[in-house]
Amino acid sequence: MAAWLSTLGLAQRSDGQIHDLLSSWQPVHEAPAGITVIDIDERSLQEIGPWPWSREVIAELAHNLRQKGARLQVWDMFFSHATPFDVRLTAEMVRPDTVIGVVPVLDALVSNPPHEGLLGNDTNAPDLCSKHAQIRGYLGIAPALAKAKAGHLAATPDADGRLRRLPAVVCLQAGSENLRISQLTLAAAEASEPLLPWQMREGQWPWEPAHWLERGEWQFAIDQDGYLNIPYRRPHTQWTAVSASRVLLDEPGLPSLKGQIVLVGGTALGARDIVSTPFHPGAPGVSVHAELLAAAIGPHSGWGANLPRSPALMAAIMTMLAGLWLIPFSRTGYKLTALVPGLAIGLLAPIGLAWAGRAVLGAVFPITAPVLALLAYAMAILALLTLLLRRQTQALAQHLQSFLPPRLAQQIATQLPTGQSLGQSHTGVLAAVRVDGLARWVGRVDSLQSLALIHAVHTTAMRTALQYGGQLEHAQGDTLYMSWPDASACAQALACMQELHRQLEPILARNALEEAPLLFYAAMESGAYLLGVVGAQGGRRSVLLGPAANDVIGILDISPELDGPILLGPHAAQTLIANGNTALQSLGQFLLFEQSGARLIYRAVN
Repeated sequence: MAAWLSTLGLAQRSDGQIHDLLSSWQPVHEAPAGITVIDIDERSLQEIGPWPWSREVIAELAHNLRQKGARLQVWDMFFSHATPFDVRLTAEMVRPDTVIGVVPVLDALVSNPPHEGLLGNDTNAPDLCSKHAQIRGYLGIAPALAKAKAGHLAATPDADGRLRRLPAVVCLQAGSENLRISQLTLAAAEASEPLLPWQMREGQWPWEPAHWLERGEWQFAIDQDGYLNIPYRRPHTQWTAVSASRVLLDEPGLPSLKGQIVLVGGTALGARDIVSTPFHPGAPGVSVHAELLAAAIGPHSGWGANLPRSPALMAAIMTMLAGLWLIPFSRTGYKLTALVPGLAIGLLAPIGLAWAGRAVLGAVFPITAPVLALLAYAMAILALLTLLLRRQTQALAQHLQSFLPPRLAQQIATQLPTGQSLGQSHTGVLAAVRVDGLARWVGRVDSLQSLALIHAVHTTAMRTALQYGGQLEHAQGDTLYMSWPDASACAQALACMQELHRQLEPILARNALEEAPLLFYAAMESGAYLLGVVGAQGGRRSVLLGPAANDVIGILDISPELDGPILLGPHAAQTLIANGNTALQSLGQFLLFEQSGARLIYRAVN
């Protein structure tokens, strides 16, 4: 089961989010000494001018970096259009030690994709093509820079917006020619080791990636889809960074750039190069390439984000290892009080194994699939033990009934208290009325006046609900709940709320104080709810639970902001609209408290 679940997209997306959390929990790694970020930051824009800078300024920056001894320049930016000032830029960028970017457009949602500049063809690219969407457009290389070394900057975030992997090589079939463009960091490796070829070897089974792509001292982890998994190991602030303006202005006291790989990119808001990482939802894009460069030239035993070569097999192995803990608890001698903590530890075991695998082996092990498989196993154990316990209880009750009264025998066998909780589920219309400011008002008037007003509100609500076929079910503080068991009774419920508003508004106005106003708010929604009684026989109380109850209380909470005395949830409103009610006004979508998605809220128009 775990092996099969690991192949599902839902489990893989869940694993990505869990591993992002694990990344942020692990100790922050120091940035390698051989990489320096040349930061086009806010200071640079203030001292040099707003972005984009002229080609002459860019050329001057490249020249100064070379003069200061940088061995490799990796530009996390593109130059797609021609300008009159490309002569000097060409002289600085068309060099063996410089790599610039191109942007293939892979997103199918981009309308009218650009076709600007030259897309180029990397003849030294590795002999592979990542599984990516069709190239629909590009921001390429200006004609004057056609001979410059370039790598692609295509971003391929996951469905949740988090950037976790990048295509190693983007391919395009252009007539009879197959164009290939290496990722920017792979292009940097090609520029660093121009005389060496790419070599591909399979990863070690079972925890290493599908392939290792090597070129001299450089080594990249490639998954089964031909992607580079980004090994996030530190927040962006950990990188050694030098403001670009300091290099341009040749300020004294700059850190030495001799023999350094310099990664030129923007962190200023004006550069608009933002990605979501485990450490920050809006990190500079240059962080991604810095991480890839550091992993490629660092200790190769700790790449930090490689997907195992056989994720399904790893899911099965992790499930068996974690499941060993659960075997003793499957025996009938264990009590449920000991079983539940044991199961909890067993379900947390895959997370512990994944954390250890990431810390020691640098591997992204599956988590969701083993947890779900173990949960199914745990539920089977619980069901079996519950069935066995029920049979034992019945056998004990039959034995005790031979010499005890049946009722007493049953209580002894089950060891339950005499008082039991009761509840009944309903699907219908639920409405809530709140007198906003009641608690403040009660603190400013005498007790008799408070009691009189509260009594008037309750009796009016009870009488009006009965008049329109409903029932006052529950009261909690300043909030009253009324219900209609029929889900089609939305019209009666709305009429009840309007009549109750008409009756209570003058009462509240007469009693309100200037420093303690009393305001009427009502909310209604149709759906499932539960009415129950909890507690022992000597002290029971009613409870109201369920999705509809959560919705009406959430709508009540935002009623003061929307200035609507009577608000409706989407289900009740759609029922009324379908029945021809036009006295509703849509207020848009709002996120209710502790709800996972926004809800469309309507206001009743008098």
